[in-house]
Amino acid sequence: MNRLVCIALVCGGLWGAGCGPAERPVSPVTAETEGRTQESWDVDLRLSEGGLPRLQLTAGYLARFDRGDSTFTRLQPAGGDPLVRAVFFDEAGGIRGRLRAGEIDYFEKDRRFEARIGVVVETETGRRLESEIVQWDEVGRVITTPGFVRLTTPTERIEGFRLRADEDLTNYAFSRVTGSVEVEE
Repeated sequence: MNRLVCIALVCGGLWGAGCGPAERPVSPVTAETEGRTQESWDVDLRLSEGGLPRLQLTAGYLARFDRGDSTFTRLQPAGGDPLVRAVFFDEAGGIRGRLRAGEIDYFEKDRRFEARIGVVVETETGRRLESEIVQWDEVGRVITTPGFVRLTTPTERIEGFRLRADEDLTNYAFSRVTGSVEVEE
């Protein structure tokens, strides 16, 4: 519950600062205007857990949508940087990894993030995931991809479908796997 209060306070502050007269640029969300209740530009959203950083999201534009029983927040690029960026932190507050994508949605009820469009995740241990859609279950601390994915580690180059992995990409499972693995003798 403490975490939700932190999210609400941070998001409320961001959206309040972003709402204003027509001097702001036109929203990048052109196809989805129905249900948009809040928007903000030049977003730096930080989530914490137990007083330690958990996630930092930066984007050119943020829109919040309320559609009946569904509420989600969309982050998109706007202006100079063509990507939305995220930094993940481990339990001790150290950087675990980074993500970049064309857009990210946060589904509040499920506490789930979905990154789309040329998604790249890189961990501090040299692991790299590439896919068109990457989902992160915040509560379960699990990363999944519904489609094709490429995973590169210091000793592996693997491609497959429907990845399920822990946050630091050390334990994972695929479907329809191909690739190469270095084996120690």
